[in-house]
Order: sequence, then structure tokens, then C-alpha cells
Amino acid sequence: MQEFDLSPLVGSWRIVSATVTWSDTRESFEPYGPSPVGYMILDRAGRVMFLFAKADRERPNSEGEKAASFDAMVAYTGKVRMRGPGCFVTTVDLAWNPGYCGDQLRMFELDGDQLKVWTLETKQPQFADRSLVAEVNWVREPATA
Repeated sequence: MQEFDLSPLVGSWRIVSATVTWSDTRESFEPYGPSPVGYMILDRAGRVMFLFAKADRERPNSEGEKAASFDAMVAYTGKVRMRGPGCFVTTVDLAWNPGYCGDQLRMFELDGDQLKVWTLETKQPQFADRSLVAEVNWVREPATA
């Protein structure tokens, strides 16, 4: 079996944008707003952590606000393995939403310090399992000593 190199993705990445496109209507929207905040960190051992959210979340003061704050974020971790050129799988072992646990297939394009990651058509639990394609764009953070 051919091995694919994970090292070009190793490092810390800051989110730039996140877009969801519904498969049925082709309508697109930014579920985390026009300027989401957060990071993807991938270490040399293949452990990845994602944490990103809407930039304008406030401290919740009610159960409804807690639910809205929860729905305005993503947080999960797992082990990454390359599946082929431009394709990796994360075996999620801990997630803010347990429906995310298991294998998550992602396609990617790396252009210098710009990384585009997207799903093939999928259903995701935070969107009521409606079919969609999601795209998240990242920029590499500079290494510091």
C-alpha cells in the first residue's frame, strides 16, 4: 500500500472562511459568519485538533443562548491519515457533538500557506443530517521560536 506524506499539513492553521452549500438547493451560506475565529493544529504524530466558531459569540445567560453558542462552533480531535493525493481521513475520537465521532473524509488543496479543505457531499449532525458540501479555508500561522 502506498504511503502519502502528511508533513506538508503539519503545523498551526488559522481559519479564514467556512461555507456550506446545500446539495438540494445549491444555496450557500457561512454558518460561522463572514469572519470566523479558530484554528486547526496538526502535529507530526498525526493528531489534529479543530476549534472554530462565530466571532461574535457572547457569554450565554440562558439555556437557549447556551444552545445557540454550541451551534455556533466546531471542536473535535482525532488521528489523521492520508488516503491519497489531496485526501485525508480523520478518525475523530472526541468531538463537541458526538455525531462527529468516527471517520471524516476530507479533500484538500495546499497552495503555499493557503489550505482549502472540503467535504464530498455528506450529512453532518449539526445541520440536521441534511446533505451538503462544506468548505473551510485556512492560512498557515508562522512558526515562532
